[in-house]
Amino acid sequence: MVYIVPRSAWNARAPRQHTDEPWTPWNGGVIVHHKGPGSGYPYQDHQGCYEQVRVIQLDHIERRVWNDIAYNYLVCTHGWVFEGRGGKIRSAANGVETTGANQNWFAVMGMIEVGDEPSSAMLQGIREIIAHVRQYEKAGPLIRGHMDVATTECPGRLSRHVASGSLDPGGSVPSPPPPQIEIVPRAQWGARPARAVSPVQPSARTGFTVHYSAGPPTQTPRQIQNYHMDSNGWDDIGYNFLVDRAGRVYEGRGWYVQGAHATGHNVTHIGACFIGRDGEATPDALRAIRALYLHANKLTDRTMAKTWHGGLSGQATPCPGSSLRAWVQGGMAGDDVPVADGTGGGSGGGGMTSVRSVAAQQRAVNDLGHSPALEVDGFWGPKTDAGVRWLQQKVGVTADGLWGPDTERAYRTATGDTGGGSGGGGMTSVRSVAGQQRAVNDLGHSPALEVDGFWGPKTDAGVRWLQQKVGVTADGLWGPDTEAAYHAYLGEGARLDVDGVFGPATVAATQRAIGATADGQWGPASVRALQQHLNNWGSAGLTVDGDMGPATVSALQRHLNKMTKAGLEADGLWGPATVRALQKALNLGKL
Repeated sequence: MVYIVPRSAWNARAPRQHTDEPWTPWNGGVIVHHKGPGSGYPYQDHQGCYEQVRVIQLDHIERRVWNDIAYNYLVCTHGWVFEGRGGKIRSAANGVETTGANQNWFAVMGMIEVGDEPSSAMLQGIREIIAHVRQYEKAGPLIRGHMDVATTECPGRLSRHVASGSLDPGGSVPSPPPPQIEIVPRAQWGARPARAVSPVQPSARTGFTVHYSAGPPTQTPRQIQNYHMDSNGWDDIGYNFLVDRAGRVYEGRGWYVQGAHATGHNVTHIGACFIGRDGEATPDALRAIRALYLHANKLTDRTMAKTWHGGLSGQATPCPGSSLRAWVQGGMAGDDVPVADGTGGGSGGGGMTSVRSVAAQQRAVNDLGHSPALEVDGFWGPKTDAGVRWLQQKVGVTADGLWGPDTERAYRTATGDTGGGSGGGGMTSVRSVAGQQRAVNDLGHSPALEVDGFWGPKTDAGVRWLQQKVGVTADGLWGPDTEAAYHAYLGEGARLDVDGVFGPATVAATQRAIGATADGQWGPASVRALQQHLNNWGSAGLTVDGDMGPATVSALQRHLNKMTKAGLEADGLWGPATVRALQKALNLGKL
């Protein structure tokens, strides 16, 4: 087992600001870095390694104006592993050139400079921390060098070890711990804030309903939420929970909020959706759905009815397909795996996270002067519950412990946060002015803004430029909607040139979005996948025949109008205007 030098041991500074950024490392793995150019440091003196980690953090916070040291972990030439951001907070070291580079990848830095050869102890330390993050921190199986996701020579002499596969710990990874289900909270998968919420008491719940998305298993909760909010016009994602093929569970509306998954049954029934099509649910997915059902029984103190979408009264639908329907009818057989305490809708079994994450609620309580200050740990417990009720009483709304849109509006009014950026403008409740300036620069604004933390006309114009680029109202106010859209653009956007040319890059991005083979070649198989996609997500009613004719084009145009307000005439004519609207939708992750 690897020993990790904790932040306290190297005397780390506290981060400038706690962040709740999307963090899904199971979709990638580990990106390896080196320190790069520098003046050298005493490699033979191990105490000098501690000092060097402090120097790196100081550079990142003071010169680069980042929240903290950018790497998750650092490995010195003696093979010691130092905790940077750790395993719960995404890195800022992998850059924004490649979609999802920070959201989907750990950043591990070998503390060598340009031209230095890594020691055998460093290489072993890197292997050990990769094994650790795979076992304990949900890292995916891939290992890449920084140069694989950005224009850089990093990780220098470590590159050949990445390319050869010698950094992969392979079979040295120990056996996994006993299984339990940890629910991925909304903030971690990058959910948009709900427009409105309707709380539901556990006593009102009588049933548990299984659904499927009917789309490709590569779909993300954020893509499904976009469809529900932009195309259907709902206030939020419709399901209470979602489950992917790997058995990961994502918080949708959570345990205590009314869903929008089955008309007439949304108060009484908790809706759990498998992300995929008929016959694609894996044993891991079934195990996770069963775990949610058993936990629902525990929360409601009753044995809830096992139901499927099409089996509910008034629901004429094939959902969740014949395979899941038969499994539910057969009693939802499987292993009994517990849901970890502290996960799934106000982490810790309470609260509400549809509008603001638990950590953000804790920060808000502290900002209003609650004493003693809450620990900003992202977990719901009695102290956080009491703190939120205290805040609600202070801002003049019902003190029920549930932070919904009413509490958000009252809090912003009480704090005057229709502004608040240094210099008399902007909004800083979600992201500091310096953080907004960095984000504008990261998306390629020219000329680059000075990252000085002060609000002025140039920063205001830059934020409005960014908002227009990521597809939200360009009002200069960086709120939860802008934050979610920014991360969607970085984490799932296609980064296409909006040029109206349906070339290989646009074709491949379209294919990825609709679950077809992403080979950049558009043919009947891709058209069939598009037609099925539009039937599932646009209620197009198309014949799935592989013919890219006027009916299919018109259905696509109507879908783009709903999802992105493209303003297309649904004339069935395929041309540059439709392609540009498609490219914009792909850049926003909204096809």
